[in-house]
Amino acid sequence: MSEPRDISWKRLSAEVAAIVFSILLAFWIDAWWDERKELLEEREILVGLQVEFVDLRDRLDTWAQVNRTGMQFVDRFLSDAVAEMDLRAIETAFAYAFFVNVLDQGGALDALLASGRLERISDRDIRARLSKWPDWLEDIHTNDLSIRNFAQTTLGPFLAKYGFPRTTCAEPELLMVCAEAGPVPPEYLQLAGNLEFRALLITRRALMRSTAIDHENALHEANQILAMLKDRLAELDN
Repeated sequence: MSEPRDISWKRLSAEVAAIVFSILLAFWIDAWWDERKELLEEREILVGLQVEFVDLRDRLDTWAQVNRTGMQFVDRFLSDAVAEMDLRAIETAFAYAFFVNVLDQGGALDALLASGRLERISDRDIRARLSKWPDWLEDIHTNDLSIRNFAQTTLGPFLAKYGFPRTTCAEPELLMVCAEAGPVPPEYLQLAGNLEFRALLITRRALMRSTAIDHENALHEANQILAMLKDRLAELDN
């Protein structure tokens, strides 16, 4: 019968401590890696949103300016200054009044919201702003469609009846107006004095103004969101 050996409690304690430490270290590494993956995913999402909002900001700015410029041309046509406008200037006024851009919808944010991954963004304020952004685009998109319908169904028949456009732009130029700066056809001058057409143009000018304001307000909001995205990306990169 073998003799019992003395147990080295000190050694046993060290071994137990080493095992516990190894387990805790493994948990810590797993937790660190999970957190790291979440931060990398958040960064990827934020970069995609940043690209989308830069594009949106540029388009909103462009179309706000287009509407502001269109108002100026329509103002000239409705004023006594119409007598000083040449063919190209008048057709430019008609083009601004008739052609209506419809802001596109969809993109990285829509995909993010549809997938339910918005919660991957840890900043609550950014999530709140992003969740409301589709409403901005929906309002603009709906208004654009309504204004385009107005222009096509009311201004369109008038302009076609009086011969607009006088010159069709040849591809690949795809310009709105290709007429030279020549004399104004008598039919265009008749339109300048047509009370019904003038009323429609006044309405269209008001719609241009409201569209420009909508785009400028959305542009301001887009810039606010871009600033927040930039700040959060800077935090993640530090």
